[in-house]
Amino acid sequence: MLADEGRGVSRVAFRALTSRSFWLALGVVNVIAGVVIGLRPGQSQDLTTVTGWCRDWLINGVNPYPGPRFTTNYPPYALVLLSPLLLLPQGILKGFWSLASVALAVAAARLGLKAAPAGWQRLDGVRLSVGCFLAWESVRVSLEVGQFTLLVFVCGMAAVVYKGKVGRGILLGITMIKPQIGAAFLLWALLEGAVAAVLIAALPAAIGTIVFAARLHESLLGAVRVYGDVVRHELVAPAFRQGVLELRPLIRWVITPPAIADAIHLAIVVASLIAVVVAHRRMSPANRSLFLLPLTCLWALMSVYHPNYDQVLLWPAAVALWVWQADAQPKRFGLVAALQLMLVVDIHGLWWKWSGRPTVWPEQGALAFLQHIDRVLVVMLFVALVTISMRWRSTEAPVTLRQIAVPVA
Repeated sequence: MLADEGRGVSRVAFRALTSRSFWLALGVVNVIAGVVIGLRPGQSQDLTTVTGWCRDWLINGVNPYPGPRFTTNYPPYALVLLSPLLLLPQGILKGFWSLASVALAVAAARLGLKAAPAGWQRLDGVRLSVGCFLAWESVRVSLEVGQFTLLVFVCGMAAVVYKGKVGRGILLGITMIKPQIGAAFLLWALLEGAVAAVLIAALPAAIGTIVFAARLHESLLGAVRVYGDVVRHELVAPAFRQGVLELRPLIRWVITPPAIADAIHLAIVVASLIAVVVAHRRMSPANRSLFLLPLTCLWALMSVYHPNYDQVLLWPAAVALWVWQADAQPKRFGLVAALQLMLVVDIHGLWWKWSGRPTVWPEQGALAFLQHIDRVLVVMLFVALVTISMRWRSTEAPVTLRQIAVPVA
């Protein structure tokens, strides 16, 4: 009797968790929470900071880069491209960017589906997928802090979907306002042979940097040099900038000598790049269109600084896993469910929040390992997708995401 009741509860829970309506509702609530928090006084810090840099450059004619702490870390052309935000009155800027970010989040979810192979795009289950993405903790945080990650991610995904050379190149150029994200899409374009688009992508960066230098009456080389100092300070300085996704802090946690740890990290970055290239050559055309972008995104996440809101780069990997799971193991969704749980609940941040948001993590023990869970997740996904992409051969015709969502009796 109890066993039957348990199976009944499990069946109801499974149907709820695979329901398009459930995820859409949860995603809407998550997005609303992000907007409400972002509109509070003192929130949308990143929007305020970046527009402040733009104002220093455009309105005040002051170079925002010099300083001992190198607080300005967006490239010069990013400030030029984002400076139109200064046209908006301060009273409506946060509200405008919150609404724009919601639209960008929906567009990102939709483009993630369109980037999959054409045979997988009979998407009568699209509401489920959009809801799954909108429910992610990284989406809410991006809305809370007024980040530009969603803008960059949408431009990158649009560059994957759009086929025109000029349009794709311009979109790739816009993604480079956050180079740590744009690198994933540039690598994808190079491996796909879209060299012309990559060359065109350099134009927005070049023109923007020229405009930046001209406004300050400085030389172009001087503008490039000062940003190069920022990059070196953040990537190779002893107190390099640490996020929650790149591998170097995990390697330093395991290996004490910093020089050895950094050398191992560089070797892993190079080796994983070679693995992406090898996998790209060995994939079938169908697998390449499904797995190449997830792999370049994962490679970028492992290689350089990424905060938690950059987890939106995992969206192509999630779509690819759904497709593979539906074809290879249609009755088992444990892997997909575990990934979705981690991205919705924010496993990495739970101890930090429950412990009163301490500024210093413990250096040893299980609690110390918690700060590296997201890094381990990225590595596991990378290894899994490299393996699957080279070995998997679809046994059936492509299914719709509705078929993925409906539980099997």
